[in-house]
Amino acid sequence: MNLVRRFRFRNTMIIANVISNIIGVTVVFYLFSRTGTLHSDMRSNLFATIDLIFIPLSFIVPIAITLIYERPIRRYLKRRRDGLATSDVLTDKAHQRLLNEPFFLMALNALVWISAGVTYALYFWKLGLDRKAIVGAFSLNVQVGLVSVTVAFFVIEFFMQRRMIPYFFPHGGMSAVSNTIRIRIRTRLIAFLTATNLIPLSTLARDSWGISQTFADTGQALSAMQSMIFSHAAIFAGVGVWLTFLVSSNLTRPLADMTSMLKRIRNGHFDGRVSVSSNDELGYVGDAVNEMATGLKEREFIKETFGKYVSKAVRDEVLSRKIPLDGEVREVSVLFADLRNFTPLVERTTPQQVVRIINRYFEEMETAISDQGGLVLQFIGDEIEAVFGAPVPLADHATQAMSAAMNMNDGLAAVNRIFADRGHSPLQHGIGIHSGNVVAANIGSPSRLSYALVGDTVNVASRLQEANKQHGTSIIVSADTRRRFSREFPLHSLPTTALKGKIEPVEVYGL
Repeated sequence: MNLVRRFRFRNTMIIANVISNIIGVTVVFYLFSRTGTLHSDMRSNLFATIDLIFIPLSFIVPIAITLIYERPIRRYLKRRRDGLATSDVLTDKAHQRLLNEPFFLMALNALVWISAGVTYALYFWKLGLDRKAIVGAFSLNVQVGLVSVTVAFFVIEFFMQRRMIPYFFPHGGMSAVSNTIRIRIRTRLIAFLTATNLIPLSTLARDSWGISQTFADTGQALSAMQSMIFSHAAIFAGVGVWLTFLVSSNLTRPLADMTSMLKRIRNGHFDGRVSVSSNDELGYVGDAVNEMATGLKEREFIKETFGKYVSKAVRDEVLSRKIPLDGEVREVSVLFADLRNFTPLVERTTPQQVVRIINRYFEEMETAISDQGGLVLQFIGDEIEAVFGAPVPLADHATQAMSAAMNMNDGLAAVNRIFADRGHSPLQHGIGIHSGNVVAANIGSPSRLSYALVGDTVNVASRLQEANKQHGTSIIVSADTRRRFSREFPLHSLPTTALKGKIEPVEVYGL
């Protein structure tokens, strides 16, 4: 930042206030010059006095007082510019002073204009003017001062929102700063109405009455009235147009920003932010929109992360709360798969290689299972537990489980071809499938839950997987599963098999 830009930035509020008071002084000059109650020789004396009293009072004194008020702000800016850390106390003080500065300057300007009114009234009294001229001078300064104070507030707020706020509050949060004055939107609109309508009308009425009291001749009164109306209309119309621009800009710009952000959120884009530039209702809503976008982004991250543990269909069902997770009886097909002779492989392979091998195997198996609508419940060492039909119901869960098992065999063959090229021994696995009713629920402690299945169906499927060693097969299914197939598979009948925990032998089929 060059010296000129740095100077302009550090003195943004002073410059904005000076601009506002220049407008007020110009209005006073013009209206005084159009006042018919003062003689021409008195006007020249009056303007000479304004140069000596009013201008220093309107500019030098407020600037000096503002510099004193802005000390914490300027210390904060200097430390930031020098790359030094700022204490929490200094930061809070600077934030408070900045947010309160428009109100401070508005009060300071009001005091200056009241002082100017008193000064002119006393001066007119010293000149020996009548009571009407003295009161008129005071009321004119007060009325124009009200407009100038209102204009000053909106001009200062305009420059503060455009330049200072983005630097001091890049992430918003102004509503959380304590000990600050908050002006409501309704109050802004009332001030706008007062400055652009009520004050000009009251000034017009006051001067019309003054003209009627000054001129006895009707023609002269009408001529003076016409001149006064024209001059007042030109001044207050110009101020009103500029003030309308400032107010509309201060209100519509954040609304347009929030509307744009909400459209992005609606389309699933949560990375943008609303530029919060005030601590009123719009600032509060802007902070709320930013917090909502952050929360939705985190939710989307959790959703996508959750989708790495379950299928997207299951994820969406669970997050939509269509699935009761506090326990339900479901008819499902349970699949267990276990690697054979994995322990010797672990003994002769480095841990890093073991992890890569088993992860490659699990990746292929999970793909085969999820492609058929199944859900991998857990990886237990070198074993896989999967379910078809929960938590999302599947009408043909047995057929899909068998199809997944055959695809798992194909996937294992593909993995072995890759391992063979790398010099690894081929892997073997056994798969067991059984169908029946289970209790599906969230099981665990209050701080850690796991979606799990409980029931005899789970135990039988696990035992069938182990039975592959006995029969020399890669896939074994129970008769209960085979009866649920909607199409034929190349299975052959195996001898009835005694399973641990079962009194009667189980009818099974193998591949």
